[in-house]
Amino acid sequence: MSETAAPGWETSRGPLVDEHDVVLLDLDGVVYVGPQAVPGARETLSELRRRGVHVAFVTNNASRTPTEIARHLTSLSIDSTADGVVTSAQAAARLLAADLPDAARVLVVGAEGLREAVRAVGLTPVEGADDAPAAVVQGFSPQLSWAMLDEACVAVRRGVPWIATNVDSTLPTPRGPAPGNGAFVDVVARTTGATPRVAGKPAPALLAAAVERTGAQRPLFVGDRLDTDMAGARAAGMPGLHVLTGASATVDLLAAGRDRRPAYLAADLSGLLSEHHAPRVSADRPRWCAAGAGVRGEWDDGEGLRVDADPPGDAQLAVEVLRVACAAVWAACDDGADVDLERARAALSRWTAPQGWDR
Repeated sequence: MSETAAPGWETSRGPLVDEHDVVLLDLDGVVYVGPQAVPGARETLSELRRRGVHVAFVTNNASRTPTEIARHLTSLSIDSTADGVVTSAQAAARLLAADLPDAARVLVVGAEGLREAVRAVGLTPVEGADDAPAAVVQGFSPQLSWAMLDEACVAVRRGVPWIATNVDSTLPTPRGPAPGNGAFVDVVARTTGATPRVAGKPAPALLAAAVERTGAQRPLFVGDRLDTDMAGARAAGMPGLHVLTGASATVDLLAAGRDRRPAYLAADLSGLLSEHHAPRVSADRPRWCAAGAGVRGEWDDGEGLRVDADPPGDAQLAVEVLRVACAAVWAACDDGADVDLERARAALSRWTAPQGWDR
């Protein structure tokens, strides 16, 4: 059987960060979860700054202003300024400004971060469907109420354009996943039968705004969600590093279609400072094999997933196991095999692994 490069994965010629002029970082689940920094994030970001790496923070969360986000990062001993933060609220406001006349009224369903972004592009935030809005923009707010959703539904039913800052169905919290903006966007969509235009990931507008802001020529995007972060990176034409500190679980990674597969995988942000090697794959139906650094994986239609490697308590080995397992499973799926993903996930349970491995 001849070997080929594994579908989706890429190889770096040295430390990953050395191949990119700008690193764009998601926040929730990557840099922090709620009020706490993700373990190791502070140290890695400090090392990136020491090396002179240009870092910008890119978030689908539209509830806080860039100044508030920068202040929160600073409170975690992570250097940041408002200019280094790009939000989906800003991306949504840019879309609105491109289509509406100056000072046009916009019904804002969301928090102050979204209202500030709307004002910053010369538009006028309003609160009700009877205020003659020219558009509706919807973003996350912890104080979102039924009354706010109802106003959005009334305006959207009247036919005004509707933009959602993002459609993340959940957001990470210290107590586990909580409803995200996508859950509330779905309420309006189901009530009205309308579909919003989306500014945030995986739509390209947010990452395009970040690239324009930073002047990036070889950007790398780092995220924790496959459906928004990695899909967004692919849609924007840039490689994505998926970290295991946030939302997407092992079974999600095994199940990832071509449009949401990461180029690189790491336990956490420290993976930016490491080399990455794509596994090699070979196929001889009904068996698909993959090999990486000290790890060999195989998906067999009859026997399921088998991975051979020593099982010490080492998170990096566990990441390599997952990378190789994904390579074998993805090759099988791409070749039309009927893969039992829960069975595949169960086969990985013997390895000590990073946070989120067994979800």
